[in-house]
Amino acid sequence: MTDLYLPTGALADRIELTGLTARGYHGVHDFEKAEGQDFIVDIVLHTTVSRAAASDNLAHTISYSDVAGDAMTLITGEPFDLIETLAERIAESALATGALAVDVTVHKPSAPITHTFSDVSVSVRRLGVLLATPKPAADVVVGIGSNLDNPVTQVDIGAGKLARILEYEQMSRTRVTAADVAPGQPTQPNYVNAVMIGKTRLSPLGLLAELQRIEDEQGRTREDHWGPRTLDLDLISYKIAGHEITSDNPDLTLPHPRAHMRTFVMEPWAEVDPWGHLRGKPIR
Repeated sequence: MTDLYLPTGALADRIELTGLTARGYHGVHDFEKAEGQDFIVDIVLHTTVSRAAASDNLAHTISYSDVAGDAMTLITGEPFDLIETLAERIAESALATGALAVDVTVHKPSAPITHTFSDVSVSVRRLGVLLATPKPAADVVVGIGSNLDNPVTQVDIGAGKLARILEYEQMSRTRVTAADVAPGQPTQPNYVNAVMIGKTRLSPLGLLAELQRIEDEQGRTREDHWGPRTLDLDLISYKIAGHEITSDNPDLTLPHPRAHMRTFVMEPWAEVDPWGHLRGKPIR
């Protein structure tokens, strides 16, 4: 399959497991289910390995041993008529590990074909929730903030650009908030903050890429994680059909892990969406 590119344009890291072989009993013919044959499976997990590479901790990556074990259970377990079904079940299992996307190829080299051939295979690509296009449109909450280069104007410009990529958007009033700095960090100018809600047909990572593009257009720099910024657009919450999407992926944590502790997020959110919920609790 072609390489998978994230919405940010960066090539996703990959964990590849190839040539996983086991005897299964899949096929439309009775003798295939009775006698069985060898199946070979290739799995590519599109993910982000930077956190694991830095920590050298298995808990921060996907265990290919677990992925292999789950796939083996499916290959040797309940028989399916079609290897398309087997590929789909293996992809579903692999996505449950937290991968951004998975590619699965199931080879059936002993398929009952009367002609000379070397292999028969089916390949599928399935996207995880962070890359999948929402159906129906997702409900999102975005925090807007600035404390550099005329913050009021920056928030207005950011909100205008954000309104062009969201549907049915509503924005709160702006608020002036003291900067929350890390221990030992110098003081910063006050922030101007607001919240916008709306709908999007972009995936979570697709929307994140758009938010970062707008920030970049307004001169946002990212040298200091807790530093002042011209424009800050935070994806606070992303819901599909009322279901809040959760993710602890290092590329995007959902919902925002500190939103519930920030008055400058919760108060303006309650202003435009008084019946809203965050992590299952009423925001009011």
